[in-house]
Amino acid sequence: MLLQILEKIGFEPIRATANSYQYKSPFNPTERTPSFFVFQNSNSGEFSNFKDYSSGKGGDYYKFLMEYFHIDFKSAKQKLQDLIGGEYQEPKRPTQNKPPIFSFNQPKEKNYEIKKISQLQNRALIDYLKERGLKEIELHQRFIGEIYYTLDNKNYFAISFINEAGGREIRNKYFKGSFGKKDISLILPNPKDKRIKIYEGFIDFLSYLEINKKAPLSNYLILNSVSLRERGLNAIQGKYEAYELYLDNDKSGDETTQFFIDNLDNANDKRVHYKSYKDLNEFLCGIIVAQ
Repeated sequence: MLLQILEKIGFEPIRATANSYQYKSPFNPTERTPSFFVFQNSNSGEFSNFKDYSSGKGGDYYKFLMEYFHIDFKSAKQKLQDLIGGEYQEPKRPTQNKPPIFSFNQPKEKNYEIKKISQLQNRALIDYLKERGLKEIELHQRFIGEIYYTLDNKNYFAISFINEAGGREIRNKYFKGSFGKKDISLILPNPKDKRIKIYEGFIDFLSYLEINKKAPLSNYLILNSVSLRERGLNAIQGKYEAYELYLDNDKSGDETTQFFIDNLDNANDKRVHYKSYKDLNEFLCGIIVAQ
């Protein structure tokens, strides 16, 4: 139902998987990174639930109509009738090639299949985040979801973080890897902010948000691998007045930090704030232990 509503008001999906559709946000249509997802309802199987990671809004198609048109529930029911009437037909899925699937520490020939992608709500995954010091779950839900997949006919689930190519970084207590094409992630919720903050991985990005939870959102580049630093540089060079570097305190972090300092005007190494720790997440956990 929600797919038809979006089609009626002029929004077309950017990407599609077996269990989700991705759009540029109807609440922020000028965004560069599509952040609006439509998921299947687990009961009906219809694509009727949404999550907008740029604004934090989410719910069913009535909630979408209420948020988008600024109307109450009764008016949303009438708006649905005006848009859809008595007809309902699932729109055609955009054609796309199935992306290759790989990981850092599992063989490429393993047989993966993604079963479901949805908003983060799995208790085991939430507990894992809390073990990493990431307790502001509602804040982090804006940027991560959960993914269910099979590997050699065994079922698994993990945290999912999307990149610019539609691939996904996945994490759980026992596994760190990737599905689909490896790429950077850009999160740009504040176009008025002339700064951008740069991280190696999304756990460090979430750690920064946790530490600075009362601060307004800025703009963020997550490399997802230091090997993608040139791709990251090309995406942001000359577009901001200040570049803040929150990379790891190791050899690759040193090299990547220097790379951005050499190639960007007004790039600042922020690692002095956690110089005794390997990375931002270890620093966050250290803060919690000290409290």
